[in-house]
Amino acid sequence: MKTNFIAKAGWNLLIVLAIVFAIAQFIWGFSWLLWCIFILFACLFRTSKVNYIADPNTIIAPIEGKIKSIKTSSYKELGECIEVQIINNIIHQGNIIAPLDMDIEETRLRRGLFLCPFMKNTNLMGERMLFLARSKGKQWALRIIFGALNRKAHIDDFGHHLNHGQNIGFMFDGSVSLLLPKDTRICVNENDKVRIGALIGYLNP
Repeated sequence: MKTNFIAKAGWNLLIVLAIVFAIAQFIWGFSWLLWCIFILFACLFRTSKVNYIADPNTIIAPIEGKIKSIKTSSYKELGECIEVQIINNIIHQGNIIAPLDMDIEETRLRRGLFLCPFMKNTNLMGERMLFLARSKGKQWALRIIFGALNRKAHIDDFGHHLNHGQNIGFMFDGSVSLLLPKDTRICVNENDKVRIGALIGYLNP
C-alpha cells in the first residue's frame, strides 16, 4: 500500500490555508499554532493507494473503519445478497476505493441530509450514492452514505469502469456497504477494524 498523503478533495482547501497562513506569518511573524492547524487539516485528507492485488477475486475493504454489520439483505436488482457495512469516522482515512474490478452498470445519487452514520434513519434520509456493478460476471452493488461532517459528495470522474483498488472518492465520515452475491465467502466479522485494502472476502467464480 502506497501513501499518496493528500486526497484530491483537500487540495483547494489546503492551498487556500497555506496562502492565508503565509500572509498572516509575513505580517505578524512565525506561529507554531498556524502550522499545527495546517498539519491537522493535511492529516484529515491523508490517503493511501493499494498498489498490487494478486487474486482478482479478492474483495478488499473499500474504506478504513469498523465493520458495523454483516447480514442478509434483499435488493430488487440483486435479489438476496450479503450486506457488509463499514463505518468510517474522521480519525480514519477517508478515501474510498473499488473493492473489485467494477463495470459500472448504473449510478444513483439520492439527495438527503448529512447525518451521523450511527443514527437510526441515516440509510433512509442520508445523502447517498449507489453503484450497481458487475465483476467476473456477477452483479453486486456499492452503497456510500455520507456522514454529518461532509458538505457534499466527493466522487471522482471515472467513467464506467474501475480497476481493483482504484480511487472512487473521499468522505470525512459515513458508511460504505458492499451488497455481495449470497455465495460470497466473507472473511471478516462484525466489530472488526479494517484498513483500506484489507481482505473482506472472496467472490466465487
